[in-house]
Amino acid sequence: MLAAHPRLPSFEVSRLQFRFLAVVGIAATSLALLTTAQAGIALVHAGQAVPWVGLLEARLVDWYSCAIFMPFVFWLARRYPIRRDCWQQRLPIVLLAGVPIAVAKEAIYVAVGDLFRPGLFDLGTILSEDLSYEVMAVWAFLAVAQLCVFLAREETPARASKGAAEILVSTRTGIQRVPLEAIESIEAQGNYARLVTAKGRFLVRDTMARLESRLGDGFLRVHRSAIVRRDRVVRVEPASNGSFWIELASGARLRSGRAYRRRIAYSFDRCA
Repeated sequence: MLAAHPRLPSFEVSRLQFRFLAVVGIAATSLALLTTAQAGIALVHAGQAVPWVGLLEARLVDWYSCAIFMPFVFWLARRYPIRRDCWQQRLPIVLLAGVPIAVAKEAIYVAVGDLFRPGLFDLGTILSEDLSYEVMAVWAFLAVAQLCVFLAREETPARASKGAAEILVSTRTGIQRVPLEAIESIEAQGNYARLVTAKGRFLVRDTMARLESRLGDGFLRVHRSAIVRRDRVVRVEPASNGSFWIELASGARLRSGRAYRRRIAYSFDRCA
């Protein structure tokens, strides 16, 4: 068994989601206030009356409709991260995705605007006037999302593991402590998991899912029946059907599962 208490990933995820929504909401509100002030100043300079309430409503609708797409924008950045080895394939996908996002955003703006002032908003007219501006704005958000994904990836190897420091296994001579840094890989063996180390192999009665959730950031699940230690991976090569061949420092080669190709590509800077 593991000599540490399990983490609580569900709480961490929900808190992270709440923080993300809060940041997006605050940013959208701040931008709405800023652009409202800018439009008001322009009207004052032109000697016209300023309908502050109407301007604020329009800007809130504008930026909140943009904020709706931010989860998708970040998903797109995680799914197609722009990297040196595959930017030629992914950059066109990301840029083209900005066009339907901009059109959908304007459609929402028109639909909500019609609720306040029926008949005043026309989607065709707005697209003819603002589509290029909206597409460039979406590209700017996509660039920020790409930067966030890149920085998060750069920080991942430096994060301290929050998992256990060792695993306790039963042997013929009693309980033995296996430090995590001694483990190169873990393989499923029925109701057991086999720990592969330089000094031998040890069986522990535990599931792969439970081990994965408690080992920490130093390990990566690459197959439903295999977990590897990240710093023991020396080479990752594409295989057929969307999988990878993973070579470890000991010379062992493992084939990843198709369901894990995205996390492997993200972890080892490979195209999925």
